[in-house]
Amino acid sequence: MLKKSILQLILLVLLLVLSAFFYQKYMISNNNNEKLIEKKIDPAKTDEKIISEENKEVKNVIENLRYTSNDLFGNTYIINAQSAQVEEGKVNQVRLYDVIAKIIQKNDDIIYINSNFADYNKVNNNTIFKENVNVKYGDQSIDADFINLNFSKNLIKIEENVYYENNNAKVNADKIEIDIETKKLKISMKNLEDKVKIFANY
Repeated sequence: MLKKSILQLILLVLLLVLSAFFYQKYMISNNNNEKLIEKKIDPAKTDEKIISEENKEVKNVIENLRYTSNDLFGNTYIINAQSAQVEEGKVNQVRLYDVIAKIIQKNDDIIYINSNFADYNKVNNNTIFKENVNVKYGDQSIDADFINLNFSKNLIKIEENVYYENNNAKVNADKIEIDIETKKLKISMKNLEDKVKIFANY
């Protein structure tokens, strides 16, 4: 009777040990594998995130943009761009690409401005033109790297690699300022010791 009880006890202990061994090896291992699988990145979700980010950027881009405004002097300002991008956090500031602008004055004289890029302020219409900038009005043409069109001051400030040309002369200077209303020019150099280069036909 005692031997039978001892044998049963040994079998019970062995059963418990085997159960614990199988539980440890298979059940916990499977749970860990499931957790690892859950943590794996789903390529589809990753693609969705990338597409979502791309769409977010695309939403900020506007194609074939046109702004028109009139000032207190009766001038009309029209600016066109092949594309534009609104700067994040700056709802009134627009980055323009491939820009064509014109200022139509009340006497129907027109000032044309072209550039690769421009930063346009929708509130005051002030515009900074950059790269391959050209200004034309009448028989006069000006090439430069940078133009600041400031309607608040009624002034066009042209700077950096400035080349002015009309039917009678060519001028190389650091800066040209044009009064929008009177169209008077002021040509100057940054260094007062430097001279404005003028090539004239007489």
